[in-house]
Amino acid sequence: YDKVWEDNFFACISNKTICLLCGYEPSIVKKFVIEKHYKRKHFEEYAKYVDQEKFNLIEGLKLVYGENCTSVLDIDNDATSSAKAVTASYSISHLIAKNSKPFTEGEFVKECLIEAVKSFGNSLTLSEASSIPLSKKTVASRITHIASSLEEKLKYLLATCSYFSLCLDESTDNRHVSQLSIFARIVQNDFSCVEELLDFVPLHDTTTGIDIFKAVEQTLKKFNIDFSKCSAIVTDGAKAMTGSKIGFFGQIKQRDLKFPIIHCIIHQEALCGKAIKLCTAMQIISKIINVIKGGNKSLSHRKFQSFLQEHNAIYKDIPLYCEVRWLSAGRCLEKFFALRKEIFIFLQEMSLAKCDDFIPLFEDLDFLSELAFITDLTSHLNNLNLKLQKANQTISQLVSHIDSFRRKLLFKNHTESGTFHFYPSCQILFTEHGKDCNFKKHLHLIESLIAQFDTRFRDFETLRKDLILFENPFTVKIEEQNLEFQEELCDLQNDVSLKTRSEKGIDFFKILNRSNYPRLINFSLRIFSMFGSTYLCECSFSKLKSIKTDKRSCLSDTSLSSLM
Repeated sequence: YDKVWEDNFFACISNKTICLLCGYEPSIVKKFVIEKHYKRKHFEEYAKYVDQEKFNLIEGLKLVYGENCTSVLDIDNDATSSAKAVTASYSISHLIAKNSKPFTEGEFVKECLIEAVKSFGNSLTLSEASSIPLSKKTVASRITHIASSLEEKLKYLLATCSYFSLCLDESTDNRHVSQLSIFARIVQNDFSCVEELLDFVPLHDTTTGIDIFKAVEQTLKKFNIDFSKCSAIVTDGAKAMTGSKIGFFGQIKQRDLKFPIIHCIIHQEALCGKAIKLCTAMQIISKIINVIKGGNKSLSHRKFQSFLQEHNAIYKDIPLYCEVRWLSAGRCLEKFFALRKEIFIFLQEMSLAKCDDFIPLFEDLDFLSELAFITDLTSHLNNLNLKLQKANQTISQLVSHIDSFRRKLLFKNHTESGTFHFYPSCQILFTEHGKDCNFKKHLHLIESLIAQFDTRFRDFETLRKDLILFENPFTVKIEEQNLEFQEELCDLQNDVSLKTRSEKGIDFFKILNRSNYPRLINFSLRIFSMFGSTYLCECSFSKLKSIKTDKRSCLSDTSLSSLM
């Protein structure tokens, strides 16, 4: 073995000369054999590494292969920190691969190392690292203690708060157990706001409105509070939640509790969008995608992916449409429209009898016009949905997004006049086929969408007067407001120093003098505390899927709640 061969990424491992890059072991160990292998297999990719960077890479690779003679573990004090970092990176990457962990675990391991080093005063030896207790029982115990500590902090926040609101939603885990997610939005007198999971309650039996109410009541008792400070409760709008007799809403009404029960604004927006998703073109597109992605052991799907690769298509695949996913229809239509020409050619090449009904549609301008039209509409709906999903939004901001979208729906007049600024897919089709495209016959889709938006969001309409007062108290008519606010509103609207302030919404109420405007400030705290959607519950269910996997399906209810 010659040390010079390391320039070609070869090293002596367990008395064998092997390539550090691919594990190749030459049968004849000669200089020309080693150089020939490196130039043919690795030169193009690894020629960029030179000097110290190349040395660090070689030393790290030698560690991975477990060199016995001159191990990198013996790096002397003169070795650079970058060389040590590369060595550690290779060692950890080797462990990640060895234990079949995902690549993303690297960042998690890094966070663990940083926290461990901080705990030992920025100096951690091998013996100290080995002494850290991390057994299965210890980790479970530590997580339970952390969860208990957080619970105590939440008890204090709820005891001292001005108002809080709840959002509830229920879903089934992989063991067919219904899990009720309960989040609280807690607002203090100083306008500080916290959104946190109160409890994750398993419902092992029925999931009626009475069961859900009892679970919520039990959770509030656990935190030593009742409904007296509750400003609103937001639900997913399911029958168990909204039933006026035996539903959750009915249980609230029977106990004469006065706060509003609100149907999640994101769920209502998704229901409005069903008017488009049930149209003829959407159903045909779903069938075509199923044909492409189905077939004999997904052979047709693999062929389709290869076909798109060969034709340098803008997308490399097309997703299936999933009705329960909020953004699925928009993303599915966007890619289908972009790949419509490639899909047309592919279906012709498949030469299957079940494709014969679909192929003529790609030359039918009525179908293509409807496809372009619903692609643009669902794209706008997706943008609205993403705006509603943003965190830390007040209920008035969520309603503003809905109002803005309803106003944009009136842009339907633009398509009638041949202007497609707000309809890019229609513009593309119009450029290709000119006036032969008839988009006017699909305007009924906008009409049905307008009708859906006008029918829904009634629970938010009942709050509109309060929301307008919350956003800008200078614009409201004093006579139309509740009697308890009218006197303070007179003083406020005629205060010259306040008229010059640019703040709006909650920021405006923060600057008010509490002694002069006690009722208005209390009103603002109540509105500020209201949830507008169950978005946090949906996020918790996504987290549930990553925690309670098939390999961890036997987690106890207590452990699952602590982990959440």
